[in-house]
Amino acid sequence: MSEDNTRLPPERLRQLLEEKLKNLKELEIIGKNSIYVKELSDIALIQLQLQLYDDSEQNYLICLKHFEKQKDRLGQAAVHGVLGTLFFTKGEYQKSIDHNEKANKFYLDLKQIEEQITCLKGIGISLIKLNKLDEASEVFNDCSNICSTTNDIYGLLDCLGNLINIYELTGKWDTIFELYKKTLKAFKQINDFKGITTSYFNLGILQKRFNNMEEALRYFKKGTNVAIDSNYDELIIKGLGYVGEIYVYLGDLKEAMNQFIKALHIANNIKAENAKKQLVILLTSLGLQHNDIYEELKKYKEEKEKNF
Repeated sequence: MSEDNTRLPPERLRQLLEEKLKNLKELEIIGKNSIYVKELSDIALIQLQLQLYDDSEQNYLICLKHFEKQKDRLGQAAVHGVLGTLFFTKGEYQKSIDHNEKANKFYLDLKQIEEQITCLKGIGISLIKLNKLDEASEVFNDCSNICSTTNDIYGLLDCLGNLINIYELTGKWDTIFELYKKTLKAFKQINDFKGITTSYFNLGILQKRFNNMEEALRYFKKGTNVAIDSNYDELIIKGLGYVGEIYVYLGDLKEAMNQFIKALHIANNIKAENAKKQLVILLTSLGLQHNDIYEELKKYKEEKEKNF
């Protein structure tokens, strides 16, 4: 309903606001018609971007009255949606919910699915802010169902991410495990290999929490293999570290060392200093001295070059 000025710097926004306020006065002489309201909504958006919340709110309410008189349901929905954003930004979460619910009702009647999803996400996030986690989970479950039905994978991932955050706060780990399986499936649908890798790792972390070490190892290996195929060095290092830690739990210290050495070799190549320090600590915890680590790295590098 308004111009997209989101990429403009504040100085340019202030200049644009002055120009539009001047233009609005000229339009007011002609009459408060649809052109006037369009200019006013542009002004309100700029004021929102400049954090002039009270001015923005008042101007949006004027626009809302105009759309109500015109019985323009789409216009009313759009204003309620923006007011939902405005009040969320101000930290007035209940007001944000109220406006998003009104917008959602219009969009439901108008069968505007994408806008419905946006409203539901806004309601859910505000409910989280108000610590109404049960209500928030219901909203995000509804939202994820709509996203699944309409094949909105990115919307689905957003909803699943919020549900995971909610259930982490309440400690419902079995539910989180099922949600991560859904995120894995969603990332596979869009060939997001980084997302696939991370989902496998998260599933492995949960299996480790459940003390299912063999299953944890399986997920960590799957994630690491995807990272290797996709050449994500940092994720390869992380995955090898996870695999090595599970081998420690399983009592296979030699294989744990092999995984840590592989990871350290890559960390050296990409100069990942923090990873190098952590891996050295893990290797020394297995009883290796610094000269032992050097020798193992040398041996691994020679073997790798020989096979190559």
